[in-house]
Amino acid sequence: MALRSRFLRVSLIVGGVLAFAGYFAFSTFFFSPTESDYPADVSTLVPRDVDFFLAKSRVRALFGKPPRLAAQDEIDKTAAWQTWIASPEYAALDSQHQIEQQLERVRAELSALPIDPLAAFAARDIAIAGYFRGATLESADWACYARANWMGKFAASALAHPRLFQLDQRGLTVESSGDVLTLSGSQLARPLHVARVADVVIAGTQRELVARALELNARGGQESFGLSARYSDFVQAPRRGASGEELVSLRDAIEFSVDWRAAMEKLGLSGRWPPADAFELGTRLSAKLFQLGSIRTLTGVLGFDSGLVLRAHADLSVEVLTPIQKSLYRIAGRDTQRVVDELAFIAPPDVHSMGHLEVNLGEFLTEVYQSLEPAERQLLDDTLRGTGQFTGAGALIDELEALFKGRIGWIVRDNDFPYNAEKDPPNDGAIVPAFALVLWTENSDKAHRRIQQLQQLVSDNQARFGLRGRTGQRAVFTNVLKGGNEVWEFWAPTIPGTGHIAVSRNGDMYFISNTYALLNDLLRRFSREEKVRRLSERPDFAQVVSEGRASSNLMTWFDPRALAKMARRLAEQNALDEVKSRINWDRERMLAEDAVLRESFPGKVRGQLDQATQAQVDALVAPRLSEIESRLLREQVPALRAEMDRRITYLEACSGAFLTLVLDPKSIDLSLSAIVPLDK
Repeated sequence: MALRSRFLRVSLIVGGVLAFAGYFAFSTFFFSPTESDYPADVSTLVPRDVDFFLAKSRVRALFGKPPRLAAQDEIDKTAAWQTWIASPEYAALDSQHQIEQQLERVRAELSALPIDPLAAFAARDIAIAGYFRGATLESADWACYARANWMGKFAASALAHPRLFQLDQRGLTVESSGDVLTLSGSQLARPLHVARVADVVIAGTQRELVARALELNARGGQESFGLSARYSDFVQAPRRGASGEELVSLRDAIEFSVDWRAAMEKLGLSGRWPPADAFELGTRLSAKLFQLGSIRTLTGVLGFDSGLVLRAHADLSVEVLTPIQKSLYRIAGRDTQRVVDELAFIAPPDVHSMGHLEVNLGEFLTEVYQSLEPAERQLLDDTLRGTGQFTGAGALIDELEALFKGRIGWIVRDNDFPYNAEKDPPNDGAIVPAFALVLWTENSDKAHRRIQQLQQLVSDNQARFGLRGRTGQRAVFTNVLKGGNEVWEFWAPTIPGTGHIAVSRNGDMYFISNTYALLNDLLRRFSREEKVRRLSERPDFAQVVSEGRASSNLMTWFDPRALAKMARRLAEQNALDEVKSRINWDRERMLAEDAVLRESFPGKVRGQLDQATQAQVDALVAPRLSEIESRLLREQVPALRAEMDRRITYLEACSGAFLTLVLDPKSIDLSLSAIVPLDK
């Protein structure tokens, strides 16, 4: 018994000595097992002047078995993903970059590792930051900051003892300079510098950037990006709602910040977007209201919770803003919920889009006028002068600015209203949406009388304004709806798809629509007694509105699934138009004429034919050109139509999105919530 007791005491003593020695040795060569984690956010180890910053918490939770996403099974079932995987575009991308092959290689390499690298280094927080250095992202200097578990800390500390992992046999050399280790050789394109601050492992391509993390730690994070006003105001603050509660959708959001001006200068990006010389009027007008090159820095958070939630802040370069931009951005925002209450209450639930913009109406209309082609401006001025009441478009714009407030709203939906060939205006049959513009009047008797006079002015000058009814019939009609609203309808063959414009007023809201049916539908919704479905009643709409900015200069709701039906009808015509636009008719006519001359008029030379011969040649060329067009349409339209259908399917992955913008001469604040349910 005594011998057993003595043996136990000796064993305990030896075990204690070995444990102490092991603890001392492990602490000396690697790290103290009892050391605390880094107490602050990893962003406090990032220098304040970095050109880019990207961070994410709980990265490991995004994956099942890396590199497969945890939600991949649900994603695989969606029509958008199935369409993408089976598309020619994906096949071409895979052929160029060997995506599937690379994924298999990553899976094999991860399976061969003794540890899960994401669990070891990115189970909690990870950030990447650095500086743009050249024309490509590969030339940037960067550092990765990752919170590691004990295994990750051990791996980082063990680099100081390269023989432990036989790194030299793998072609890697390790050099030590203070607390920073430098790895080079083997397959490393650039030396990799490594350091550790408690449980945060820092690895980067520039030694100074890695070393600054150690300096920032010594100074308690002072002068770090994480303690900057930009991080506090535009990364941390957006994670909470108006009442201060944490937003679930942004709890594990991606944090980002980019010095956009540095990116444009170093990467050679153009700030001229939207293009001011675009063919479309809307794009040319948008280019006058905003330019990408006016952004100086962009900071925010991007979250994923059954969709996408984006909060972003852009600092602007005031010196490059145009006068119209400065004026527009200076206008105070309006209560978003009040605007939604006004418009969503009367909007059908299946609208493609609904929105509202705070704008100086006179300046906005002037920019619209200036964006027209010179011939269009001349025609408008001549038409207005011909009425005897205006000296041109400028005079009309001044009067409209006095009559209406600085607000523009819109409601757009599918134009699926039944068409009556006997009662409704003739039109060109183009596929267009039904839209209604909303203006707000000053709501005085004087303003309403003047609006009536302007409507009568158009009626009195029907021919000047291009209005035309059926043969021998008038082109302007008035009607009183069930609720007492008077509607004026102007028949104009030049209006695509509907052939008319209808206008009406309810209180201080003035409506301009391209279809009488939509106007009637909207106006009857003002009555709470009407048993109709409204956009404001959709739960998903109410949810995203609650996530938007409380006050905004621009707000808009967009429903891609509601748009898809019309988009598919348009796809066939768009495919036909695009193929036709690709045909070089000058070249095809030349080749066809040469062939006809060789076959039927030997010795004759194109361009030297008499009138009679040219007429004969033209008669023979015409069917050949028609056959060329038919052949190209048969060959190219189906593939192009299928490509357009795929794009629509991708768009349908989103069932709704709500955007709010807050404008200021020095900044833009954006909030976007998009619903992407994995249900189809």
